[in-house]
Amino acid sequence: MKTHWKITKDYTVVGDGSVEGIEGPFGCTRSAPTPYRFKMYDDDGEIMLAGVCSHHDDENAFAPLEDFGMPSYGCTEIRYQRDGKTGPFETL
Repeated sequence: MKTHWKITKDYTVVGDGSVEGIEGPFGCTRSAPTPYRFKMYDDDGEIMLAGVCSHHDDENAFAPLEDFGMPSYGCTEIRYQRDGKTGPFETL
């Protein structure tokens, strides 16, 4: 199954950083819920993007990083919030 993801915030822009409509994988329709929150960082540890994803515990969890974060923003790390909406974000 393809991992559905959506970017919800772009930390590189001035203002609130909201990004609407960037979803992946490109050309894919949403087939699963996207309950897992993630953040992507560059190699200096600066937060670049945040979003939600349908998977967080297998090789599919890297889809947002590989599909969008790395090629579009130079992101090198993705962290997921493991316990829902209150816990810390952990690097995979």
